[in-house]
Amino acid sequence: MPLAKPNQELRRELKDLGFGLEQSADEVLRITKDCRDVEVAAVLKLIAKLYEDADRVAALADEVKAGVITRAKTE
Repeated sequence: MPLAKPNQELRRELKDLGFGLEQSADEVLRITKDCRDVEVAAVLKLIAKLYEDADRVAALADEVKAGVITRAKTE
């Protein structure tokens, strides 16, 4: 059964957010790849958090697709 339009939009938004988080993490990793400072450890923790959040957003998008999460109509 296909998703209702509001749920399709919600899933698309979640997928876009997740992709944006992954792109941000990739870019920060690329920028800091050659750094050797102590601060790199902190940056790597932030990158790991971005990837973790991207995975969570992707899981929410999968729940929307499965019908577990739905977007209510606004009045």
